[in-house]
Amino acid sequence: MSESRSINLVVNLPVHIADEVERVQQTDPEFFENLLVYGLVRRATFARLQGVMALHRPSSPPRQSSLESSIGLT
Repeated sequence: MSESRSINLVVNLPVHIADEVERVQQTDPEFFENLLVYGLVRRATFARLQGVMALHRPSSPPRQSSLESSIGLT
């Protein structure tokens, strides 16, 4: 794995979920790290796929301007 460093991340969660996150973070930090990586990769993949799909959506043909039609540029 490449060089890494830790950061502090503050997230507001409901109390019961925050308690469970803290428990898992203390008891199995490797699982918690993998869970965060999975979530970030999934989100990035979804965002990327949304962008790719937007590029491939069929769009309406460009409108012909009145000038083009009046001079016969069709």
